[in-house]
Amino acid sequence: MSVELLAPAGEFKTALSAFAAGADAVYCGLAEYSARAFARNLTLDELKLLVRFAHANKKKVYVTFNTLVCEDEIEGALETLSRLAQIRPDALIVQDIGIASLCKKHFPELELHASTQMAVHNLEGVLQLKELGFKRVVLARELSLEEIASIVKRSGTMEIECFIHGALCYSISGLCLYGAMEKSRSGNRGRCPYCCRVAHEDAAGGKRLQFSMKDLRLDEDVLKLVDAGVKSLKIEGRMKSDFYVASAVKYYRQIISGADFGRLTKSDLETVFSRRTTKLYFDGLKNASSSPIDPTSLGHLGAEIGVVKRVTKDREGLSWLRFHTSRALERHDGLQFGVCDENGKLLGLGIGEMRQAISRRNVFEVSAGTDVEVLLPEKDGEEPIASKLKPGVKIYCSASQAVRRMFPQQSIRPSDYMGDIALDVEVKLEKDLLCASAEYEGRKVEVSFSASLDAAKNPAKTEDGVRKAFLKLGESDYRLGSLKVVDNDRLFSPMSLLNDLRRMLVEDLDELREQMRVERVERALAEASDGDMALAEPIKTLKITNGAKVPEGDWDEIVISIYPGQEPSLDPSRVRLALAVYTRETDFNKLRVMVKNLLRRGYVKWEAADLATLALLKRLGVQDLTADWSLYAFNSYALDSLSKMGVKRFVASPENDRENLQYLAESGYQIEFLKQQSTPLFISLTPSASKPADLVVYQRAGLWITTKPSPRVFDVPEGVSTRIDLSWEE
Repeated sequence: MSVELLAPAGEFKTALSAFAAGADAVYCGLAEYSARAFARNLTLDELKLLVRFAHANKKKVYVTFNTLVCEDEIEGALETLSRLAQIRPDALIVQDIGIASLCKKHFPELELHASTQMAVHNLEGVLQLKELGFKRVVLARELSLEEIASIVKRSGTMEIECFIHGALCYSISGLCLYGAMEKSRSGNRGRCPYCCRVAHEDAAGGKRLQFSMKDLRLDEDVLKLVDAGVKSLKIEGRMKSDFYVASAVKYYRQIISGADFGRLTKSDLETVFSRRTTKLYFDGLKNASSSPIDPTSLGHLGAEIGVVKRVTKDREGLSWLRFHTSRALERHDGLQFGVCDENGKLLGLGIGEMRQAISRRNVFEVSAGTDVEVLLPEKDGEEPIASKLKPGVKIYCSASQAVRRMFPQQSIRPSDYMGDIALDVEVKLEKDLLCASAEYEGRKVEVSFSASLDAAKNPAKTEDGVRKAFLKLGESDYRLGSLKVVDNDRLFSPMSLLNDLRRMLVEDLDELREQMRVERVERALAEASDGDMALAEPIKTLKITNGAKVPEGDWDEIVISIYPGQEPSLDPSRVRLALAVYTRETDFNKLRVMVKNLLRRGYVKWEAADLATLALLKRLGVQDLTADWSLYAFNSYALDSLSKMGVKRFVASPENDRENLQYLAESGYQIEFLKQQSTPLFISLTPSASKPADLVVYQRAGLWITTKPSPRVFDVPEGVSTRIDLSWEE
């Protein structure tokens, strides 16, 4: 099986650079409905051109539509989806199950890929996505090679995509609520404020980056993913530059194909952008050699090239840094040092003057293995950098002009790339009339105008002239398919009239397609319906951990979160059992066995937290089934889709704003609204570097949970069912 190398494209030029460097496909977003709202992103016109360029070069373009969509955004989402359906990218990357349902019904030409934001991490989740019409799933980053290989082997025709390089989130993607709860900027809504990159004070009074992850870099281990049958290898970085993306693509293209065209080394790659790196849990959770967290440095480090030997002053009082460089350097390269300023930022400089250490002769460049001296800058009023560069301090190359020259800027001429819609055109020439017609999806468009045409001096060339005019479709969405010329009177038409005829045909075709697009949106909106569940009286539910004491209260239902190996603390008549939001592939059989045993003992009420547990419960015949907040039923299409999968009642996500909560209250579906919860800000497989003083971090059933010390109280609509959720308390 051929493997796809997939690159990020935050803007148009980045996509061109990625393709030039060897990417098979790129993924990019529009201004809305993208999990990277702060990337530049593409306009619809740019996307249209990019798709044409890619298809002309046998490449692919995937569009990210990977955010949760509130009900009042559905009409705008439909508008965007209808335009994407006209552009025909190769797939849509989706998080919201409602958007997936909407696409499957109204825009079936859009292939669906499940975003890593859906937190799919086991075979059961993959197979459920397949049933929902997805062609591919981007697995959670936390999986090991063993788990990935097992899923690929048993997933049938479902394509598997895995991240191989780039930034990591501390939380399992899709399960981070920190930004939404603390900064009013939801990562699930495309506005992540990068809370995991913020330093917190620890118990000792010092500030550390307790949650800041190293970057993922699998290097040659990507070949193990290829051998395992993974379909697509994905590089992260839609916020990164075209230079970064091109260098990462070239690096992995060399590894995958064995190509060596102007070889880019690992050191070269690190000069472009590099945090400290990790393979995360690729070798297994128990075999992680070191923590994937870097609590001391943030941002670009560079390629290590030596250590400070000493700093000397010349006769003019200028300071020179001496070191032995392991890589070639030239003027204007960047250096960074293993010491920080008072704000925790690594010290660095650009090479201005440089000389060989022995001869003291100024040079433009030096080769690897040279003892070199670099002039250190001094600024009035600031402590000289020279005072901080003690012998033994590590030196990094943080920018290389030689590497940058490997990646010249890419550009294209839009007129070189014709539209994807092949037009079969018929042109009629009559003595007093010019007419052209074409069909689009079964509808005929015909244009004509009066013209006084003379007999052709050379009738054999008439068709050539018509063809020449209708090949000039320029930057329109069309290209000429077949051409039929009806010229019974052997006439001649000036090229200017034929050009006018072509423009009229294109304009009318554009109008027809716009009309058809609007009709599709209107049909989709007309078919949207509210829930028709028989609304019961509002209830009060309590959710607790297994074994916890039930607080006093008039509870209509008690929900207990339970994990494999546990015995429920209450009898079946009193409780609903809730499954965890994350069950590793290697533990899923234990979960299945537990659920079967408890069903036999009379526990018939259950709550699912993700697609995998929802699918498991349905396959085991559970009829009384609810969905926790982590299934993110934000809109009517999501509610409808989940209800068709057997869900009777939903818990509203704490990320909902007031307007969407009100919609849910009036939706016609049975919704529980959180009244109190120690909301999990992070849900992770990774322990924090240390315990932050302002947060609670604890481990439960293999997951590390981060919450606030005090529970959060929510404002809910009047007259609704409510839930007190104590299950996330330590």
